[in-house]
Formats: sequence, structure tokens, C-alpha cells
Amino acid sequence: MSAFRRSLPLLAVSSALAAVVVTAALTPRATGTASSDAMAATAVRTETDAGLLAVQHAAERASLLQLAAASSAAQAAKAQAAAEAAAYQSSAAGQTAALRARGIPCDIHAVACVSLSRQEAWLMRGGRVVYGPIRVATGRASLPTPTGNFHVWYKVVHGWSTTYDAPMPYSVFFYEGDAFHEDPVTVRSHGCIHLSLKNAEYFYRFLGYGDLVEVRY
Repeated sequence: MSAFRRSLPLLAVSSALAAVVVTAALTPRATGTASSDAMAATAVRTETDAGLLAVQHAAERASLLQLAAASSAAQAAKAQAAAEAAAYQSSAAGQTAALRARGIPCDIHAVACVSLSRQEAWLMRGGRVVYGPIRVATGRASLPTPTGNFHVWYKVVHGWSTTYDAPMPYSVFFYEGDAFHEDPVTVRSHGCIHLSLKNAEYFYRFLGYGDLVEVRY
């Protein structure tokens, strides 16, 4: 066998070893590159997810801030409305409106209030009813009780009508010859306001000179 033929197996083995060495040398680089790419991709995804979460959290915070602002605005509007309602209720107009809602036709300045349509009367102080409603009998159609604002100008316990020659106990005059006084509340008057004996005495003691008497339809 020639020397060349003897050297062929050695060359084959050497080539194989070289291939193994080359493969071994290349394989770690390829694996390392793939791992680096995967890590980079993971990092990108993590950063993207973090960015999306940050955006979502920012949107949620903005929404909560808007809800809080809307709630504060609603509370402020409610408080303002309550304050305005309280101010109106404490005002003369508000108190008068409250009286009207109860069927009392006078304003808060009246001390004696008379409703011709309801045939009722009240005594008041500072816009508050302190007595009534009570039943009354006002003037008949031919001699009606006048409507308007009047003031007490004369009082007499044992009053007497010279025009009709009749007693007028506990008379409280508020307009010329017209007065609150005791007389049957089932009979219409000649312009005065009839009260029961008990109520006539109460009106007489309660009302003072100059007190406002309001007569409304």
C-alpha cells in the first residue's frame, strides 16, 4: 500500500474532527443570537405592555377626576339651590307664598286676615298663624264687606250700632262702621264681620290699635 493510501483514513478523521470543531464553534453563536433576539423581543413587548397600562391608568385617572369634578359640581349646585330655597322661604315673598298655599289669602304683614270666599279668618304674627281659621259671616251681597288693607282704629267692649239699633259686643273697628264683633255666624252682616262670642272676645283682646287687617276675596 502506498503512503498516500495510508494517509487517507487519517485525513478523513481529521476532516470529521474539523467539522465537529467548526460546528461546535458556530452553534453557541447561533444560540446566543437567538436568545438575544428573544430577550429583545420580550423587552419590547414588556415596554409596550407597560406603555399600554400607563395609558389605561392615565385614562382611568382622568375619568375618575371627571367624575369627581362632576360630583363636586352637582353638590355645589344642590347646595346653591338649597341656599336659594332657604333664602326664598325666609323672604317675605316666600312666606306669603307659603300662606297662599295653605289657603290664607293675606301676606305676612297682616295681623288679622279675612277670606270672603271661604268665610274664614285668622290672627297672625310675623307671618305665622296664631289663631284660626275660624268661621265668620261677612257682608251680604247688597252690603258687602270691602276688600283691601285696613287698620284697627277703634275698640269697644259693649259696642252698639246706631244705624241698626243693635248690640255689637267686642267690636274692633277697621273701616268706618265695619268691625269684627259678636253676632251669629250663620247670618250675613251689613258689612261687619260676625264672630262667635268666644272668637269675638279673643279678637278683641289680641288686636291692637293700628294693627293691619287684610280682607281678601
